[in-house]
Amino acid sequence: MDSLETPFTIELNGSPIEIVGNNVEDKTQAKCGSEAAVFTLQDGRLQHGNWVLGRNRTENRSMLPKEVYWFKSGDDVDKRVKPVAAHKDGDTIQLKFDGSPLMLGDDKVFTDLLGDDKTEVVVKLQS
Repeated sequence: MDSLETPFTIELNGSPIEIVGNNVEDKTQAKCGSEAAVFTLQDGRLQHGNWVLGRNRTENRSMLPKEVYWFKSGDDVDKRVKPVAAHKDGDTIQLKFDGSPLMLGDDKVFTDLLGDDKTEVVVKLQS
């Protein structure tokens, strides 16, 4: 699925992906913290207000974990950000960032290309 009808938060090892700060450039790496960002997923775009969360379309070609960034919304955001997909697995929803699951490293958000990280990722639908 490239869209979800209900807004949601994302937790990694029990800590939510945090709202992006106000005094930030137009691209900054996502972190986990105390103030949870509430997301919508529409047409592969994971959005919180005027910000989009995702992987950069231009990354190094190594198999190392890839950074997940906040990008300021704009006309060129689709050219800069890879799409996100949601998959239902029983009662849970899994998010894939260009086919890779999320992982946590030192409170910073990455994707795990190899799939051997054990970060617990929970998508919590808001009512």
